[in-house]
Amino acid sequence: MSTQGKFTLAESNLFPTKTGELEKLLIQLVQVRSVVSSDGEHDIIDFIEDYVRDWGYFRARPEQIVRIPSGGDQLGRSSLLVCVSGRESNNTVVMLGHTDTVEVDDYGLLADFATTPDKLEDALKQGQRYLYPKAQSDLESGNYLWGRGTLDMKAGVANELMLLKQLAENPESFEGNVIALFVCDEEGNSAGMISAIEVLKQWRDTKGLNICGVINTDYHTAQYPGDEAYYLFRGTVGKIMPVFYIRTLETHAGDPFAGLDANLVLAELLNEINLNPKYSDCSGDEISVPPITLKVEDLKEVYSVKTNHEAWTLISVPLFEQTPADVMWKMLEAANIAAENSLSRYYRYQRDYIEQAGIPTEIKHPAFEIITLSDLLDKVAAHGGEGRDSLIERYLSSVLTEADTREQTLHLIRQLEVLLPDRRPRIVIGFAPPFYPAVSCSGSDDVFYQQVDRGIRRALKSDKSVSNASFASESTTAGTYMLDNGKELKVKTYYPYISDLSYLALPYTDDELQILQDNMPTLGRGYHVPLDTMKALDLPVINLGGYGFDAHKWTERVERDYSLRILPVLLEGIVMEILGA
Repeated sequence: MSTQGKFTLAESNLFPTKTGELEKLLIQLVQVRSVVSSDGEHDIIDFIEDYVRDWGYFRARPEQIVRIPSGGDQLGRSSLLVCVSGRESNNTVVMLGHTDTVEVDDYGLLADFATTPDKLEDALKQGQRYLYPKAQSDLESGNYLWGRGTLDMKAGVANELMLLKQLAENPESFEGNVIALFVCDEEGNSAGMISAIEVLKQWRDTKGLNICGVINTDYHTAQYPGDEAYYLFRGTVGKIMPVFYIRTLETHAGDPFAGLDANLVLAELLNEINLNPKYSDCSGDEISVPPITLKVEDLKEVYSVKTNHEAWTLISVPLFEQTPADVMWKMLEAANIAAENSLSRYYRYQRDYIEQAGIPTEIKHPAFEIITLSDLLDKVAAHGGEGRDSLIERYLSSVLTEADTREQTLHLIRQLEVLLPDRRPRIVIGFAPPFYPAVSCSGSDDVFYQQVDRGIRRALKSDKSVSNASFASESTTAGTYMLDNGKELKVKTYYPYISDLSYLALPYTDDELQILQDNMPTLGRGYHVPLDTMKALDLPVINLGGYGFDAHKWTERVERDYSLRILPVLLEGIVMEILGA
């Protein structure tokens, strides 16, 4: 295995690295508290827009900054498109970053300092909250900036803004265009990105742009305890959310075996699916994390001695290569297993009880029916003579503005299921929003990934990779690069944390998408995803962002050395390689 040459920052990039200025900008971004679904989401976009409009480049070209309203957003949030153009060419690189963060309540008494890194660091050094050993070591090292949004993902946004500024000051240094999309609501329902891609496609089509690829700068972290490598990803994991509705048989608590407890069935379902690697997705030598529950609830609204006969759960299922149809068949299998196990447990407990109580006979229940939401719609339509679309509109219309899209899905299932004349145990499986397709490299994307490879080697001042595999190789072994701090930059396929990159392509056929559309009735009603736009864009993507630890935790922190010194050089090298500088 050959070793790649280490680079010297002062020699490897076109523009001098301004680490101090970059850190100052990052701190300013962090200080704008922009918790998802709060007024701060307006404030952060205002800050970025004011920041870039102050540049001489944009004072002369104000039309190259575009505010993008989030369609149908009740909070009135916006995103921002910023474009810097060099020498004439239609070649274009898109950079992407989200500007919202998760909430800060986990900081407890330090919540006021959550977005003021210097005060937070002082409080931690004073021991106002105890840190676990690795975090304490990082605090003492001085190599980390602490606070909400430092890692996820304002370090990435700061890097994009700094590179844009350098390009705006030197437009003669490159050919083509660099577009940056700063989007809201990534931590929620991606309302910003869903609207931004419509504008991006419009720009591409009306201006004749050749979008070479997209660089997202979202955070990354160690992939396992003790992992010291940094990572670049050639795609992003997807996500689909099966919703399970369980309807069983009610009874009096004093006669429990005369009914069937929905919570018993729910427990068996969770035991089968939750965190079970059997339901992980695989691609080459990469495996997704297992499914995990995001909502578990019984539906008994008031106290009484009637047993619970309704429950539901939302399951987050990561996607690599699986289609919505693949996931549905697996979830049907899991529901069958849960139904069999719950009935087996029920009858075993009942036999033990009647033997102890001296009761001569046991109670038998009807078998479970396990169906998809689409099949439920068909059954109700056949029974009542009303069309599918009419049923959906009738039962969704009353909750479209009152409930979120997950609860809208549940409401529809409950309203439909009660119309069936047979009151038997039943599990209904549908899909609830949001939906994130998995996006990864393919043979047609080779040009972009080869450019990325050369751009990294350009930054590293070397023409060899640590590994023998090409960065753009279709093999499962990806390239690895040696950095000047003695650590490796490794390449993997799927960014593991869900990102807005999912909305830049749609790697499924119409037939593969049909089962999603048939079983997600809120799609196109309470929940809107521009599938046609995603398919039309079909862009190759990478994620190369800041590095640190504990995103979404009160110990969130970003590493200064990589994120503020090395990352800017890598990003610049890639952009300059693509745009021919």
